[in-house]
Amino acid sequence: MKTLKISLLPLICLFSMATLAQDRNQVVCKGSPVPEGYAISGEMISDSCNGTAWIIKPKAGPRSRLDRFNSAASNTVSPVERNEVIAPRQCDAFRQSIASTYNFNPARMSEQQIKAQSARLDVFWNQVRQSRGLLGPCLRKALEQETSGSFFNIDGSMLLVDIDPSTASKALQVRKFIEANLDGTDLEYWVKTMARRGVEGFDTSEAGAKWLSYPRAKYNLALHGGFPVDSFTGAVFIFGSMDEELATPVLLRMANQVGHPHRDDALAILMSQATPASLRALKQINAAGFPAGTSQSIRELLENPNLLKPRAHPKLTREEQLIAFQGIIDGDYSAFREMVMKAPDGEVDAIAALHPEDIPLVRLARRASISRCNQHALSDYASFTKILWALTWKPELVK
Repeated sequence: MKTLKISLLPLICLFSMATLAQDRNQVVCKGSPVPEGYAISGEMISDSCNGTAWIIKPKAGPRSRLDRFNSAASNTVSPVERNEVIAPRQCDAFRQSIASTYNFNPARMSEQQIKAQSARLDVFWNQVRQSRGLLGPCLRKALEQETSGSFFNIDGSMLLVDIDPSTASKALQVRKFIEANLDGTDLEYWVKTMARRGVEGFDTSEAGAKWLSYPRAKYNLALHGGFPVDSFTGAVFIFGSMDEELATPVLLRMANQVGHPHRDDALAILMSQATPASLRALKQINAAGFPAGTSQSIRELLENPNLLKPRAHPKLTREEQLIAFQGIIDGDYSAFREMVMKAPDGEVDAIAALHPEDIPLVRLARRASISRCNQHALSDYASFTKILWALTWKPELVK
């Protein structure tokens, strides 16, 4: 029988060599007015403010390209409906075009057929891009009304985000990705897109549940030495990138579903969350059907966890760590790389130097890091998890 896989996660701190260029952050003292056109992206300690400062950056404007992997947000979002006016018969011809373009199942096509169909999809995408004001509302309406598992759910919602990367479009994309038939789908792109939406604040918990229920949930990372991603790893990418409060109920539901093929994976991820809610959820686990020793593992985590001990004389300061973690959230790993080079076992410095009010920043950094969806992100996830357990666990939380 399978054992809990959380113990198999690497526990060394690695980092990705891919970084994104970023403008120098600006700060204002916490509680001060935020300049017009700027938004708060995080917090840090500032000597000039004699305490905490807000890190601010210009508000993002509309994007003209499909937002696949390059944005992050700190808060859970509340989708809003788009109020688009569609004239009578405005979408009739377009609906026929959708029907004739997406009348295929990629799982049943040869490589040559896929290549030919991709050319047809390029024509369709260009048509919508060139007439986005007219056809954008029609595309949204068609997606909202789509009830099958057609590839249109995925490709059409990708196109919608391409022409209108709004909150409403991304929320609809999450829903359509969940509804889509995954057979014949680029699973790597599907997982990465859901992870990106999760770190932006969308509820992707049902996407994680769909992944753990899909019998062919596996792929290899071509850009990372063919690293294999299986059901558990992909689920860590999806559930780990989203707000833990949204993920916990779904993980608990699957972990308690006797007969679920990956309930042990759901339990392992639940055990990694390190939140008060996840601790309460672990007390509700039905251990029937789990491998021998599962109940004891849960009890030990709740009552007597093996937590990191702080270094007596930290090599890293609190400010260094806060800047590095904020950099991860902003997509700039330079400070984090320097920190790892200075102290490869920096987790023990985090336990020594960080304050309780820093925990939300550590959580955001963990989400942003795992949303990269590669083996290096898994290592970072394990390191952040050890930090969070040591900072979060309190005996009174499990009484």
